Amino acid sequence: MTGILATGYGLMKYTVPDEETMRKRLDPALRREYDQTKAANREKSQQMMEMMRQAAESDKPVWKIADEQTGKK
Repeated sequence: MTGILATGYGLMKYTVPDEETMRKRLDPALRREYDQTKAANREKSQQMMEMMRQAAESDKPVWKIADEQTGKK
């Protein structure tokens, strides 16, 4: 059983490329799109972390803080 698991893990490590290798293989247009999407996701993540920090420091419920930040009432 251990041999089978070790073989499977070794094959996975050998055959699955890392993120940087996959990025280098992409067409330049797709690489740009990938970079833009990754930057947008990073920005959304940072905004979410900031909202969670504010919620942790506040007495208000999270949904009210989110409504205030998005401009909803």
